[in-house]
Formats: sequence, structure tokens, C-alpha cells
Amino acid sequence: MHVSAIVLVLLSALLHATWNAQLKSDKDQAQFMSSMSLAVGAISLLCVPLVGLPSVQSWPCIALSGALHILYNFLLLQKYKNADFSSAYPISRGVSPVLVSVGAFLFMRQHLALLLLAGIGLISCGILLQLTGKNKLSLPLTLPAFATGATIAAYTVVDTIGVQRSESTASYSVWIFATYLFVPALLRILRFRVRFLDRASMPKAACGGAFSLIAYTVVLWATHFVAVGTVSALRETSVLWAAAIGRVFLGEELTQRKIASAVLICCGVILLVSSNAAKGGTETSSVQPMVWPRMEGQAWPDTSGELGQVR
Repeated sequence: MHVSAIVLVLLSALLHATWNAQLKSDKDQAQFMSSMSLAVGAISLLCVPLVGLPSVQSWPCIALSGALHILYNFLLLQKYKNADFSSAYPISRGVSPVLVSVGAFLFMRQHLALLLLAGIGLISCGILLQLTGKNKLSLPLTLPAFATGATIAAYTVVDTIGVQRSESTASYSVWIFATYLFVPALLRILRFRVRFLDRASMPKAACGGAFSLIAYTVVLWATHFVAVGTVSALRETSVLWAAAIGRVFLGEELTQRKIASAVLICCGVILLVSSNAAKGGTETSSVQPMVWPRMEGQAWPDTSGELGQVR
């Protein structure tokens, strides 16, 4: 069982929920997004000398993924404009694991065992349970959340393919986040009232950007060792952190429906971990460190047939 990968993905879920809560709670969400994008783009450029260029084969994936990530950021602004954090966040995170698994099956020939599918199903049902009752959103508010989930699924599949081709998880991730430098200009073009450099929002936004960069790099790294559908489902446990953050820091109500949702999600995670434990009992493998640019004369191991697969 790849315990390290699973634990780090669960921690990345906390980081993801945290920066989303920062965005939702900010009085000027567009300015926060602009400052965060500028910060994460600048951090990425500073890392370029350390990570270098990924393989040329991964460049089309980087371009497509960068566009999808930018679209995702704009959909977040629409999603959080009028909807509650505890209602909108679960929708986008809930539909993603199912779509990711379908995409991985169709385009990457990954096969998920029954136990894995059951775990993904429980997590998705647990998240979607929060959409019924008084937390149910109207159609105009629901559509941006579903579109966000579809975008998450799209860039997750694209990035899983791209990182396998890149020969360097760190380099691939850095160049994706470098595309965030386009976000402030695009916000201005779309007539959002944002400043390119806002000192007041920059410290908080830079923190959120760092959380986003670290969290997603961990997710990409984990797809080397765990099936992409499993990684996506584990990452969706961020809704548990979102419920806690919403209650403690945003003053949102913790209802019985949210508690039931949390139980379903935890059961789904147990199934996913149990499936990986069963796999680990019949296979021996070691978790490789994050791949950094190779030195001259150093050969890359041929693991293209193994990446992200649960056999």
C-alpha cells in the first residue's frame, strides 16, 4: 500500500479546502483571485531554474491544462458569488471523482476494481447528500458548481497523462501554475475591477497560492503510485475540512445531513485504503521521490506502463 501517497493526498485536501475558504470569505473575491494568481505565477517562475523544462511530449498537456485551470479559477468566482461555501463546494468536488474515473477508463485504459468503485461511489454520494434539504441550490447557482466539477475532472485526466510524459512532476506542475500569470490581465479584459498589484490582499493571497501549488503538486505526484480515480476521490475528502472550516471560521451550521455526508465520505475512504492495502499485499513496490531534472548521462527508468495503475 502506498501509505505515503495516500496520507499526502489527504493533507493536500486540507490545503485545498483552506484556500477555497480564503477565496469565499474575502470581501473582494476577484481581487483575491488576481493577487493569488500573480503570486503563484511568480513563485512558479522562481522555481523554473530549479526544475527546468519538462519533456517536449508533455507541452501540449501543459497548454491545455493551463487553459483549463484558468477556466476553473473563473468558474470559482461565479460559484462563490452568491452560493454558500458549504453548498457550492460539495457539488464541484462530488461530481469530479466519477468523471475522472470515466475519463481514466476511456482515455488511459485504467481499470478500477469493484472495491475502488464502491469507495468512489460512497464518497460521491456523501458529497452530493449535502445538496438536498435546505442546502439545495437553485439551478442558476448549481450550474457553475457542476461546470467547476467537470473542469476539475478534465484537468485531472489531462495532467495525469501529461505528468507521465513529462519526466518531472515538479517541472510539469511549475509550468502549469506559471500560466496563472495570465489571470489578472484576463480579469481586467472581462471588466473585473482588479489591480495588478494590490499590497493589501497580497500576503493572504500569496499564502493561498502557495497552498494551491503545493496541494496540486502532491496530487500529481501521487498519480505515479495510485490510480487517478482513487487519487481524485481521496482528494474530495476536502469537503470534510470544508465543513469544519465553515463551522469554525465562517459560522456555518453543521447539520445532521452534513454529519451523515461525512460518515459516507469516511467509509468511502476506508474502502479505497483497504483496496490499496489488499493490492499492496500481493505486490511489492517502493514509493519513488519526486522526480527532478535529470543530470547529464542519467537514464530515466521506463515506468510508463505502471504509472497511475491499480493492477
